[in-house]
Order: sequence, then C-alpha cells, then structure tokens
Amino acid sequence: MGNTARLEEPRSVSERDARKRNMRRMVAVSILLVLLILWGWLFVQEGAFKHGPNGKSFGGDAAMYVSAARVMKAGGNPYDSHLLYRSEQTWLAEQHVRQIAPRSVVRVGNPPLLFWALEPLTDKPLTASALACMALLGLSTLGGFLLLLGYLGWTARIVPSLVFLLMPQTVLGIYEANAIGLVFAGIAIAVVLADRNPWLAGAFLTAAWLKPPVGLPIALMVILFISGRRQKVATSFGVATALFALLTLLATGAESIRQWINGMAGYSNAITTSPAVSSLSGLYVRWAPGGARLALEAATVLLAIGLTAFVWRSQAWKEGLPVLAVGWLWLAWFLAAPYAHFYDEILLTLPLMALLGPNGERLSERGPVLALYLTFFSLLLVSWAPGGVQLLCVPLLAIACVLYRRAPMALGT
Repeated sequence: MGNTARLEEPRSVSERDARKRNMRRMVAVSILLVLLILWGWLFVQEGAFKHGPNGKSFGGDAAMYVSAARVMKAGGNPYDSHLLYRSEQTWLAEQHVRQIAPRSVVRVGNPPLLFWALEPLTDKPLTASALACMALLGLSTLGGFLLLLGYLGWTARIVPSLVFLLMPQTVLGIYEANAIGLVFAGIAIAVVLADRNPWLAGAFLTAAWLKPPVGLPIALMVILFISGRRQKVATSFGVATALFALLTLLATGAESIRQWINGMAGYSNAITTSPAVSSLSGLYVRWAPGGARLALEAATVLLAIGLTAFVWRSQAWKEGLPVLAVGWLWLAWFLAAPYAHFYDEILLTLPLMALLGPNGERLSERGPVLALYLTFFSLLLVSWAPGGVQLLCVPLLAIACVLYRRAPMALGT
C-alpha cells in the first residue's frame, strides 16, 4: 500500500500542474479575446465604416492603387506623387467622396504589374473596387494563417483564427486594403511548400516583390533557414523573379521599371511624414537629417546582415531549422527595414506562433504571454510620437528578446 501511494503521489502532482497550466492558458486567451472584441466594438462605434470606402482610411490604399492604375492606363507615371494625388482627387470627386489622405501620404511603391492587374477596376466605383480588394486580401490572409496552423502542428482552428482576425494588425491591413495580405499569403504558402515542393515555394515567394522593403528580407529568411531544400527554393525564386520582370516588360514596358525604382526611393524619402512606422527607423525618421537617417538605416541593415552571417556560420550545416530557432532574426530583419508599418507586423505571425507552441501550449509561460499581449497593446503606440519619436519598434524589440532566449531550446542546446 505504501509503495502504491508513493507511485500515485507524483502522478497526482503532475496532473495538478497540468490543470494549472491549462487554466493559465484559458485565462490568457479569454482575457485577450475580450480585449479584442472590445477593441473591435470601439473601432466600429467610432464610425470606421460609417461613410463607406474613401481615400483616407476605409479602403484608402485601394483608392491609391486604383488611382495609380488609372494614371498608368492613361500613360502617366503612377509614382509621381503629385500626378497620383490629382488623379485620386479627381476620381473621388466624381463620386462625391471628400475624404482623401494628405498629399504627402498619397504615394505608392508597389511594382507596376500590380497596377496593370488592377486596370479592370479603373472604370468601377470606389466602393466596388475597395470591397473587391478587401475581400481578396481578407481571404488571402485567412488562408495563409490556416496553412501556418497546419505547418506548425496546431489542431485548433476556430479560436486561433478568431484571435488572428481580430488582432489590430490584421484588421487594419484589411480595412485599409493594403497589399501586405498578399505578401503574407505568398510567404505562408512558400513556407508550407518549402520542403515538399521547393519549385512552387520559390515561385510563391515572389509575392515579396509586392512590398520589397519588408517582404524580401522575410523571403531571404525562408530560403536560408526555413527551407530544407534551400538551393532549389533559391533557384526557383530567381527564375520566377526573372519571369516577373519579363512579364512587367511585356505588360507595362521598361520605363515602368525605372519609374518603380525611382518611386521606391521617393517613398523612402517621404517616410518622414508617414504614421505608424514599426521598424527602428520610426525612432528617428521624423527628426534626423537626411544624411544621418541614411547612415542609421545602413547601420541597422548591416547589423542584420552580420547577425544573419553569424547564424549561417553556426548553423549552415543544417537545412530546415525550426522557426523558433531563427524567430529573433526574423524580427531583426523586420526592424532593420527602411520602413515597415504597423499592419506589416502581420509578417511576424509565424515566429510568434512558433513561440506560443502548438495550440498555444506555451501560453502558460510568461515569455509567450508577454509577447502575445505586447503584440496587441502596441496598438496604443500607433498615434503616439513624443518629440517625433515613433515607439512601435519597442514592443517588437522586447518580443525579439523573448524569441532569442527561446532559440537554444529549439536547437536542443
């Protein structure tokens, strides 16, 4: 009897610990869901959808994209911010839409092929165009997330999807009809296919060209560290990129590529007036002189390159590293981008999910809970820029630290 009691006692202690962990997970998720629903309710109550799509907020990026398509269709340069603003202003005035973003914000840096693809929408009303774009982005975003759930071994679907769709980064990306949803979906598909079909994975990674400053570094991470067949993925990405360039030449001409390159440079220079910058550049773009800003941007990119080289040298013999092993480096590249906006943080979904563990099993631990709640509460920093300093990168730095401390566990060291 005594031996039986001694055997049963550890098991009962283990069961109690498991129940405590499950309870902590349920509490963490339940509180977050309440906060998300409350935020969503306030978002709607403030009139976010009241007057329909416009050029300022609801579907605002769709208005810019379609206006750029209108300029290109007429033979103009869509990356000329003055021309783009006049085109959007005229188009919206025809539909009696008076809300338009400030002139300094109305500019695009996406590839010309995107605007060529949107030309069928140029003769449609803004409402129809914006809602069509938002529907496509919403479905793409959700589809990409569901694929990542399966990839990381999550069996739960409804609650994780609900949390993901209600997160401010997801909501605002779809609400403004930003192309980041397509980038996210393309990268998610590439991650899932990286080992099974590297040729298709490389092709889907070209979605990163829709937003090169934030998309290409993440594509690099997938190729170098996530894929178990990196050479084939890299080759496929290169071939698909060449085909992307060829299609651009055939559809919009060589001049459009030159305009695009100049447009991206102009977008980077105009980021000083941009709200909600999540990369490290948000700390200084509003007050640093041009030369100092370029030097700081170069320094952060060089630091990210150096960190990547360090990880590569120490782990190069391994193909297909666990996401958690390089999650901190994933965030480092995002932070090093010349500009990344709040809704671009959706690209950090994969390392954050890896940190939480399958079905959020690590939500009973402080680090993962802290990272998840920082992701939500960073919303409070979107409009706060004391002294011209945007602080959205601070929560990301904290999350990167949590991921860095977890990396050895993923590598078994």
